[in-house]
Amino acid sequence: MAAPPLLACAVLAYAAWYGLRQLSLQISPIALAMLIGMFAAGVLPLPKDVSKEIGNLSKTILRWGIVLMGLQLDLKRVVLTAGPAVPVTLVATGSTIALFWWLGRRIGVSGALSVLVAIGTGVCGAAAIVAASAPARAKDEETGYALGVITLCGTIALFAEPALMPILGLQERAFGFWAGSSIHEVAQVVAAAFTGGTIAGEVGTVVKLTRVLWLAPCLIVLSLVLRRLEGGDTKDAKVPLVPWYVLGFLGMATIGTIIDLPAFVRPTMNWVAGGFFVVALAGVGLGLKFGQIMAFGIRPLLLAAMASLFIACITLAWVMGVGWV
Repeated sequence: MAAPPLLACAVLAYAAWYGLRQLSLQISPIALAMLIGMFAAGVLPLPKDVSKEIGNLSKTILRWGIVLMGLQLDLKRVVLTAGPAVPVTLVATGSTIALFWWLGRRIGVSGALSVLVAIGTGVCGAAAIVAASAPARAKDEETGYALGVITLCGTIALFAEPALMPILGLQERAFGFWAGSSIHEVAQVVAAAFTGGTIAGEVGTVVKLTRVLWLAPCLIVLSLVLRRLEGGDTKDAKVPLVPWYVLGFLGMATIGTIIDLPAFVRPTMNWVAGGFFVVALAGVGLGLKFGQIMAFGIRPLLLAAMASLFIACITLAWVMGVGWV
């Protein structure tokens, strides 16, 4: 029966939203919802069948959230206004994922967790982590850990980059480009970029959406590479080469590009997608235990910190190299 798990997730999601509104916390509501879920599960442990039902429901809601995210993208706007953001974000995203997937395995982080940290840093934080968890064959604990450390690193960047703007002498356009090409979550980019001014906020938002554009190609490449490494046959694999929610994401992006949507549609769907993520991550938290998360140790956190620093440095180098200072 899906109603009780859904109700539990909704209550926890509302608690996360209310906490942010009342306390003005600069933290992702997604991360807060997951933490509240973990705390609730620790205080009132759930029966295994209920926990399993919540887990299955959470994954479904998350994937529909990813589908709705596609509507944020207007490919014509990206190409016309983002300009150099397309090749720059491609290089930054691709190099970050490849390097830190490789490095994670070299320092003793599991392959699945390395993938999640790398793609969460390179593309779009929580949404990318959740989307990659199926092709990466990640355990729920690995997904939860990756969500936590990437949210932490993104929150640090949210405060650090605006503080560095005057020190580095960045103009609004340059700062917006840097924030959009290096900070993880869309909401974090918006919050950070608009502190640098209206132009910075607008540029940062478009550049960030350009990074989101790479989500589907990254997932397809990830699936292909993992199957090659595992020696799997694409015809016999249990996980499809292109998950249905990636096709849905691409379909919504196509709709957002070719159809002139009313002004209220994108903000509304963005709000709904965000709500899906918050509800679903509360459900993920209900299935996790702090002990399971802590068992991974500090190495994945160090990997996430290094990946975040890497993408911030290479994008800043490009911004300063082209003279936007």
